Amino acid sequence: MRRTRLVDVAAAAEVSRATVTNALNGTGRMSAATRTRVRAVAADLGYRTAPRTLALSVTARGGLQWDFLSVHYYAAMVNAATAAAHRLGYGLTILPAGITAWDVPAATGALILDSPAEDRLAEQAAQAALPLAFVGRPADMRTAGWVDNDHAGSVRTVLDHLAGQGARRIALMAGDCTDHYTRACVAAYRDWCRENSGYERVAAFEFGRDTAGELLGGPGRPDAVYGIYEDMGRQLLAAADRNGLRVPDDVLVACFSEDPSYALTTPPVTTVSHTPQAGGRLAVEGLVRMIEGGVRQRPTVVPTRLVVRASTLRNRPDGERRRPGLSASPP
Repeated sequence: MRRTRLVDVAAAAEVSRATVTNALNGTGRMSAATRTRVRAVAADLGYRTAPRTLALSVTARGGLQWDFLSVHYYAAMVNAATAAAHRLGYGLTILPAGITAWDVPAATGALILDSPAEDRLAEQAAQAALPLAFVGRPADMRTAGWVDNDHAGSVRTVLDHLAGQGARRIALMAGDCTDHYTRACVAAYRDWCRENSGYERVAAFEFGRDTAGELLGGPGRPDAVYGIYEDMGRQLLAAADRNGLRVPDDVLVACFSEDPSYALTTPPVTTVSHTPQAGGRLAVEGLVRMIEGGVRQRPTVVPTRLVVRASTLRNRPDGERRRPGLSASPP
């Protein structure tokens, strides 16, 4: 027996194929009676629709292949996005890093995390009129809706905290500036330094290079460092040990991270959380509204959270101070 096709349902219901698709997916504009009739015809003919699927891609490093799920931030974001998609009746396909073209042509919509400038996947999705949402502001904010944090405000909060603990030479560990997050953090840091301090130093992280060691071991070293990527806290603790520096007595250390094990390092490291659970949920909800109602997602700002720990607190009992040679990794 021949399998019933969408065109067969359209012919039997005397509507267009687009109307059938919209009726079965709960999208488009039509009367309730038409939607009910089309669904009834499809059921009588035994027509089954494919599951509605969203595609998620992390394009932060362009065409490079890397295990982004090993990063706690991305893992938490993907889990939250998956839960939200399932709750709304959609599947979520996680694309591997490094792809240069959409390989899920049946996707109903797409979600891109940390899109850099000249993102090929974002361009292809826009050209194909595929509903698209971003976590992290895209280079061209006119293309689609986005969910992001107030990175400038977050950086200022960290710097104010470090200065409040007596730091006068605060450095920033960052990376290249191809994505909005890095650009926003570096710009906010420079603005804060111009307003509050004569000291300004941005250390650009490079793979295979001991950026933390160079920062803490060279002349004119900082007395506090904020790292904007997840692994930088451990890199800074290890570099402090190698250079005979005590944390927090000689240098304060803070970083962005969603890794709970930073509460177990010696000393525990102050972190900034971007609350990815909220970001993933809001991005998927906005994307589904775009798919089902044609409503473009408005820019949404998710609060960050500063988790203060011993690595940035100087007024503590002597027994809690970090001494050179202690392990920089959690037990």
